[in-house]
Amino acid sequence: MIKIGDIPKDCIRTNTGMIVNVFKPKANMISIHDIAHALSQQPRFGGHLNRFYSVAQHCVLSANKATLYNKMGALLHDGSEAYLLDMPTPIKRKLPDYKEVEHKLMGVISKKYGFDYPLNPAIKNIDREMLLIEWNNMVAKDNPDFACWTHTKAKKEFLKAYYQIKEELAIVYI
Repeated sequence: MIKIGDIPKDCIRTNTGMIVNVFKPKANMISIHDIAHALSQQPRFGGHLNRFYSVAQHCVLSANKATLYNKMGALLHDGSEAYLLDMPTPIKRKLPDYKEVEHKLMGVISKKYGFDYPLNPAIKNIDREMLLIEWNNMVAKDNPDFACWTHTKAKKEFLKAYYQIKEELAIVYI
């Protein structure tokens, strides 16, 4: 068993037991199960919501709005946050080192899971659209009809979406 003191200082340990150096990421350090798990536990908007709503749910709903070509990128557009945490964009903009680490990590994630990075503008548009929908339904007004998944359901739905997209892409590109 690995002890905390055995983990290199620049690394984190994930739910699956992987040791990940977020400053020097490699594809073999990245796991879809770690991404699904971490994003399912993280709230959108830095937690400033009236109810729990996870980054994982946001990603699944974003993927549902994307064309097949952009679905994987939409699902994983916040993949780096599984390792770096979700940080509100206004704060992120003021932290150039964070942006550099995030950019490098997203490059590794995109290569591993087969989507374009930098992200396609269509994905960025979906992300902005989702931000408005989420804000209007959970902060500006707490809309009880806007469903919020538990972290368990969010993880399950995220992994289900991942495997479904992967299968659909395999069929198209055979």
